[in-house]
Amino acid sequence: MKWLVLVLALCLTGCHFPSKIAMEGSGGRNTYNIEIQKTNAEEMLLNLVRLRYFDSPFFLDVSSVTNQFTMRNLAVASIKLPGFDKTNPMSLGGETQWTNQPTIQYSPLQGKEFSNQLMQPLDINTIQQVIYSGWEIERVFSLTVKNFQEFPNIPREGLDPDELVRHKKFHKLIKLMTTLQLKGDLQIGIGENKAEDANKPNLQFAFPSDNKTSEEMAELLSTEKSVNGKYVLNVVVGFDEKGNIGLLPRSLLSCMHYLSKGIIIPQKDIDDKKVSYSSVAEHRKEDIERIFKELLIVCSSEKKPKHPYVSIKYRDFWFYIEDDDLHSKKTFMLLLELYNLQSGRGPDKGPILTLPLGVG
Repeated sequence: MKWLVLVLALCLTGCHFPSKIAMEGSGGRNTYNIEIQKTNAEEMLLNLVRLRYFDSPFFLDVSSVTNQFTMRNLAVASIKLPGFDKTNPMSLGGETQWTNQPTIQYSPLQGKEFSNQLMQPLDINTIQQVIYSGWEIERVFSLTVKNFQEFPNIPREGLDPDELVRHKKFHKLIKLMTTLQLKGDLQIGIGENKAEDANKPNLQFAFPSDNKTSEEMAELLSTEKSVNGKYVLNVVVGFDEKGNIGLLPRSLLSCMHYLSKGIIIPQKDIDDKKVSYSSVAEHRKEDIERIFKELLIVCSSEKKPKHPYVSIKYRDFWFYIEDDDLHSKKTFMLLLELYNLQSGRGPDKGPILTLPLGVG
């Protein structure tokens, strides 16, 4: 009789296992969370590589994930119970079958609205938000800003001497801003332009005037002190009424094009003229690493990398970001955040592809 009680107890306690497995097992919530995050990163890297090869980017959104869990209990003859013999046989046992069947829905992101989100300049509020969330100004502006007043952000070889001087001043300026930011001495806000052409937002900078970094920054920007002893700078987004350049943000697609220049293309594809360059230095590995070393470097290899941060296979080669390349990892993460903030999900997303993944 003790055996019978034990078997019944096991059957009763077994009823609590499925709910735990459903949440934490191989088909649980975290499993899908990890895989979707991983494939989102792979998709972004894939599109960067596509742009470098002059192929069109394409995004496929995971619109929903559902999973059906099934448990079935069966009673079978398996354990012989004491007190019964060959003439009076008796045995008791159990079997539990546990299955899950996930279904994933994919939606192509396409159409006019999504294209506009990719190609329109980044919202200045978005740029401010990512800075407020803790990103360094140097990284944010290097990626998202095309011009800051008369200073262009065009890191390419072959610049004429005047362009090169102004380009270097852009990077000197954002380094000074980052120094003040890390000290807590730089405030950034958004205001309305009160000039006659109005309704253009301003990016406002305020910083103290009692240190050398501030003096250097004020000299670059020709900024005058305010009455309270601080420097205050209002930079219009776009052009002012006199045609002077203020701050020109890049579009999300432009950011992706810009970062795609940091991809080290396999020599075979260079020799086969699958990728074009405006100068020899743009395809040399050492020059790419020098220009983009603090932003994003994407390596390439014929063999699958062992422990990459993210990798994707395209045109018979593997492209990947190394896991110990912190600069590239940070910039790639920033790009994903900008994509999530800027692209959104439009109402018209095209047909939905539903894939049942079978029973596991």
